[in-house]
Amino acid sequence: MYNDFQARATHICLDCGFIYTLSKPFDEQPDTYACPQCIAPKKRFARYDVNTGKPIGGGLPPIGVIIGLVAGLAGVGALLVYGLQ
Repeated sequence: MYNDFQARATHICLDCGFIYTLSKPFDEQPDTYACPQCIAPKKRFARYDVNTGKPIGGGLPPIGVIIGLVAGLAGVGALLVYGLQ
C-alpha cells in the first residue's frame, strides 16, 4: 500500500501540504483544479519528491506574503519620506 502511495504522490500543495495522490495524472487536471484541503489553485502545486518529502522547485508565494511585503515596503517608504514625527 505504501509503495502505491509513493507511486501516485506526484505533487504537493505549497499552501497547506496536501499531497496529490489521485489516479488521474496531475497534469491532466484542468486549470480550474483546486486543492481539496485549502482550495488553493492548481498553480500553487509543485512537484513532490517522495524520497525527501519536499517540493521540487516551487511556485508563486501565497498572496498573503505578497500583500504583506507590499504593505511593509509602503510603510518603510512613508517613514523615509515623512520621518517619525
